[in-house]
Amino acid sequence: MDVTMLCDAVAMFPEPVEEALPGWAGRHRDWAAGSAPGNAAAAGWVLHVHCFLLTDEGRATLVDTGVGPAGAPGADWLGTAGRLPALLAEAGVTPAEIDTVVLTHVHLDHAGWNIAPAAPPVQTATPARTGGDVGDHRDAGTGGSGAAGGPLFARAEYVVQRAELDHVAGTGTYARLVAPVLAAGQLRVVDGETTMPGGYRLLPTPGHTPGHQSVLTDGAVLAGDVLVHPAQARWPELPYRYETGPGAAVDSRRRLLRYAAEHGVPLAPAHLRDPLDVGADLTPTAHRPVALPATARCPLRRLSPR
Repeated sequence: MDVTMLCDAVAMFPEPVEEALPGWAGRHRDWAAGSAPGNAAAAGWVLHVHCFLLTDEGRATLVDTGVGPAGAPGADWLGTAGRLPALLAEAGVTPAEIDTVVLTHVHLDHAGWNIAPAAPPVQTATPARTGGDVGDHRDAGTGGSGAAGGPLFARAEYVVQRAELDHVAGTGTYARLVAPVLAAGQLRVVDGETTMPGGYRLLPTPGHTPGHQSVLTDGAVLAGDVLVHPAQARWPELPYRYETGPGAAVDSRRRLLRYAAEHGVPLAPAHLRDPLDVGADLTPTAHRPVALPATARCPLRRLSPR
């Protein structure tokens, strides 16, 4: 299975790192600057927003959908619009060819392109399907790319953990970025660890949110927001201000670090410029993916195990 990083956006994190990461100290700053410089700058904390394209035997899966277009809540929060559709085109894939969208969690900077541009909030929806197939929802009239206000990936099932869906139910994020998917019959709700077509696995990694999940492939561990800053790989106990379960978040970080070390695959959180190689002693070092054609943000990069 090929795993390609798609950099939807890059911006400065909108608050000081010492506020976002309570307990931040000079040793964290110095280690990150030397070992993971892609997220360090004199002005503050550089936040990358990566989505991941998984391709194998004619199937295409997208892990997370970034900040979204101009005017989307995630783009407004970060102060920059995403460019995921252009990156998919550069990778040779159209929205019509995405079979599955896996959401690590339902935050504005991970679900922003769920819906085609100009999407209004949806107030009502039909019941979600649980497990199994989501049915045939192809739209020949749009070539499989969603109409404004509906799912951008009109053929795809969108996969989310039940605990995450429960966590965001009733919020504006749900109304804008989840309810239209539900109304289209494209939402698949899973409970716990799940093996997907193609053999990759969804692993619950709660802490950042109650229903956060990570994606385990034979080429990488896609960690979402289990780690939001490189220093958390060196010090898993370093908390992030926006964690619903700080203790569970530490446990999830340690679990993924051990998994990456034992399987010899890079650990790729959504917001780090460079994934991390994790040694047997759990010491992380920057992983250098293979660069593909350059883009205006990060280049497209393909991950590979050590």
